[in-house]
Amino acid sequence: RVLLFEGKTRKGGAAAKAEHPKKPPGGKGKGAGTAEHAHYLSLTYSKDILLGPVTVLECLRTGNKTRLVIGAGAEITVEQWKDGQLNQIGFFHAQMQVQGITMFKTFMLLSDAYDSIHFLVWRESDKSLTLLAKDYEPTCVYAAGFINRGPAMYFVCHDDRENLQFFQYAPNDAESRGGNKLVLRADYHLGSQTVGFRNHLVRGSMLLGSATPSNSWIALRHRDAAAVRDEDGRRFGVHFGTVDGGFGAVFPVNERTFRRLYALQSVISNALHHAGSLNVRSWRLFQRTTQRGACRSGERKKGVLDGALLLRYCQLGYFEQGEIARAIGTTVDMIMDNLLELDCARMVL
Repeated sequence: RVLLFEGKTRKGGAAAKAEHPKKPPGGKGKGAGTAEHAHYLSLTYSKDILLGPVTVLECLRTGNKTRLVIGAGAEITVEQWKDGQLNQIGFFHAQMQVQGITMFKTFMLLSDAYDSIHFLVWRESDKSLTLLAKDYEPTCVYAAGFINRGPAMYFVCHDDRENLQFFQYAPNDAESRGGNKLVLRADYHLGSQTVGFRNHLVRGSMLLGSATPSNSWIALRHRDAAAVRDEDGRRFGVHFGTVDGGFGAVFPVNERTFRRLYALQSVISNALHHAGSLNVRSWRLFQRTTQRGACRSGERKKGVLDGALLLRYCQLGYFEQGEIARAIGTTVDMIMDNLLELDCARMVL
């Protein structure tokens, strides 16, 4: 069943007066001259869902209309509130047990604990849900979300082997099988379990202390248009908590910064001593699984920076920093500026 409640406020009556007796004349205690209010929830409407157990509810906003998206079993239904009841205006049969729905404008990302992720779009013209692409590998997905930089959007999912996988909808790519398959762009072994992602706006060091980031970004563009790009001002990442008490964030970076820091990451992994002489490179490689005969085809994609490893560069001495910077053909100041941007981008509050 789906239950809709309405929050209401009621002025204090006899019950409120009994709990808060009248103060003696001339009293100036706390609450003098203020009316007592009681906040409560009132059941407005209930609807029986016969398609299966309701596992997820989300809101779909198109223009000035708000609809309710219900995931029940293998069915996705779009409901609209009209004449005091919910009326179904669209549906989609996912052929899997829908465990999670992530919304981004009119796009939906369905995740399942058995059949990976599906990418859908809501079309307002004919009020239909259309499958654009999906991942065909039998992956047990615990969490899924969106990250984007400018017009480029990627899907990140976390599986039972504590891996992060990054997909993209690229219908013109040869690996997409004519646009029906989500293309794997990168993978990373997180090493911790999480069950949910939340989006946040990625802010750079120049905008972190601004109370009005949008206005500051426009002023910065007018002052030095060549120093910044529009894509860097429209970046969204995800942050998450882990079951072992950790906190992390994933966000996109531009190509030039990635290449510089990826070279730095390779040098640090070889030049520094690690706890227990462990190999940090092999630890971050995608961990395969043999369940259901699943062995993802192709090589590991990598393509993700290890923030914890990169920030160890700040703990080195001045001469060690200079030697590593010269080894990758850059300067210490340039590396420190990039690390500052990473540190600011992971701040979500």
